[in-house]
Amino acid sequence: MARNYGRLVQQLRSERSALEGEIARLNQAISALEGGAARSRSRKAAGGGAGRRRRKKMSAAARRAVSLRMKKYWAARRKAAK
Repeated sequence: MARNYGRLVQQLRSERSALEGEIARLNQAISALEGGAARSRSRKAAGGGAGRRRRKKMSAAARRAVSLRMKKYWAARRKAAK
């Protein structure tokens, strides 16, 4: 009886190994087909996957406004810490 289990376990391990190899080949094929820019387009077209979100450009005036707000914020923090 134990001999049969050993043989069964060996067969299952062999099948798992073969499937892992097949999965690796499928992943390579998918990566090759997706490519660089084509990948982001295909994800958007498919409606799935979280692609990288692009940042909006910030104008010089907006950067300056943020800078002034942060300077004011940190000055208040330093003052409160004293």
